[in-house]
Amino acid sequence: MKNLKITLILILFFCSYFSSFAQAVYQRASDYTINLARSFGRELFEMNGVPYLQPLVETINSTSNSGFFNRAYVPKSVEKPYFRVGLKGMLGFVRDDMKSYEPNMPNEPLDLSKLSKYINYSIDYTDPRNPKFVVTGIPDTAALILYAFKVYAHRGLETDLIKLPKSAPTILGYDEKAIYIPRYVLDSLVKNYPLIPIINKPLFEVLPDSLKSTILTAVGQFPEYFTLPKGGNINTILAGIPQFEIGSLYGTELLLRFIPPVYMGENIGNFAFWGLGLKHSLSQYFESPIDIAFQTVYQGTYLLNKVGVTNAELKAYATIWDFNLEFGKRIENVLDFYAGFSYELLSIESDFTYYLPIETQAQLGLLEMIKIGETPNGQPIYKILPPDPARGFPGDTNPQKTKVNINDQNYKFILGLSRTFGPVTVFLDYSFSKFNILSGGIEFKF
Repeated sequence: MKNLKITLILILFFCSYFSSFAQAVYQRASDYTINLARSFGRELFEMNGVPYLQPLVETINSTSNSGFFNRAYVPKSVEKPYFRVGLKGMLGFVRDDMKSYEPNMPNEPLDLSKLSKYINYSIDYTDPRNPKFVVTGIPDTAALILYAFKVYAHRGLETDLIKLPKSAPTILGYDEKAIYIPRYVLDSLVKNYPLIPIINKPLFEVLPDSLKSTILTAVGQFPEYFTLPKGGNINTILAGIPQFEIGSLYGTELLLRFIPPVYMGENIGNFAFWGLGLKHSLSQYFESPIDIAFQTVYQGTYLLNKVGVTNAELKAYATIWDFNLEFGKRIENVLDFYAGFSYELLSIESDFTYYLPIETQAQLGLLEMIKIGETPNGQPIYKILPPDPARGFPGDTNPQKTKVNINDQNYKFILGLSRTFGPVTVFLDYSFSKFNILSGGIEFKF
């Protein structure tokens, strides 16, 4: 019996000990604060979305937009059509400067004329020495507070009270950065800035008491950390493409390539594309020691990926025009040398559906964050639990959507070698450009 009592005491002690750790760190914020965080987070992503996503979308499209030719020769005419079926492989190399960008956050300097869109006010000059700022109406409280937050952010950045990371990872990089907005800084800015020039008083002082309360609640519950998207540490992009060619009619070849959606790994997701091109011999019109041809290719691509812990979704549609001026020289029974100058025009439309970062969700009380222990030096260890709607922790159930449009151009210089063995040709080339690409493959002619 004595041993049983001791055992029960120890069980109760340990249960009490661990329950002291396993307590939610943050309480649920008001719906108003959550919506404000969503609006702020949406603008934060829209400001950083292009530099974050652009390197991956451009690199994978440029990598797939290569390997179009391995010779410049096109016969002027043939007795019957010939066909080539080949498999092209491309390896694109990611530059170090494509792995990071300089982040920014929503901020605006105070503009009294713009403030008038959010506050209806008048100036009472009854006492010329002491004019009064009279608020007569607030058309949209949410829009006013979001604008005010951006004004506070601008002042905080201007005075170094809020500091942005010097760099953040693109989707190709590898790092984890966050924007830190201390609550005490926001509280100080709210109460002391901006000054209304006419009355020389902070705007906060002349607001209605109900709005003051709403702002103070929002500041008190507003997340201090907004985690920036993490990169996937991608150094190379690998693509494999089947290609079909038909020739020749008046010195012209038709090129076709197509691949259905293929899963290319966790960091890239599903990628699909198609291409259609025409190649025409120029050297057929004059005497030339080398073969010369011009090729135009139009290609469309589709990229679908889930990004990060929250499974934010990226959809990117691209169209690419490629113009190649090609040169070639055959050394009979030895090698074919070929080279080319390429000009690319890329037009990319990206749709991004994303959720608040899980750390932000925890600070808003949308996810349960508990203390589970301490490090040897006394620092707390936290754990964010999965969504549990039944217990009041649904997570972010209102994803935000934004569009990112990218237009770019690229120049390539291509050098390559090919060798023919009967109906089979193997080739290898290298493209020098913003995205250096090693391309090679094998094709069969019949």
